[in-house]
Amino acid sequence: MQTIETPHIETLETPREIISQDFKSVGELPIKGGWGYSIEDAVIIDKNDPLLLHEDNVDFLSIQKVFVEKRIYEELIVFRNRDDAFSGIKWKILKQELIRVDDRAYDFLTFEVTALPRKDWEFLKQEWEENSEAVSFDKGLHFEKHNALSVIYTTQYFFDITDFV
Repeated sequence: MQTIETPHIETLETPREIISQDFKSVGELPIKGGWGYSIEDAVIIDKNDPLLLHEDNVDFLSIQKVFVEKRIYEELIVFRNRDDAFSGIKWKILKQELIRVDDRAYDFLTFEVTALPRKDWEFLKQEWEENSEAVSFDKGLHFEKHNALSVIYTTQYFFDITDFV
């Protein structure tokens, strides 16, 4: 497994605008603020957003989950050239903590992300599809290749959840 530097998105448009444009099935998220790379750039989950006017119980954790997934996809697919994009993307939470600064509450999340460069993913997929049923196919070696070609990085998210605590 190879370690890569954490990708960062910088846009003139808001994350809300970018995500709703790139992922039509998600639509708009009830967020404002930045991409969540720092407290100053925190994603603000807005309990008073017009999208939530008819919601009695807002599940901010579900909003966070969608945002985390979409930011990772933006970083590893959308904001890259096709030749530099990734596939087989997976992530897992490593740490979550509540941070209070002045009168604000932040949910600070740390994730580990693994992925394969698209060309390597396509090679491994083809190898699997053509050989996985063959008795002579070494599945252990295939998974070793998968692990060796995978990239890994740790990334952080700051969510302003003051409206919910």
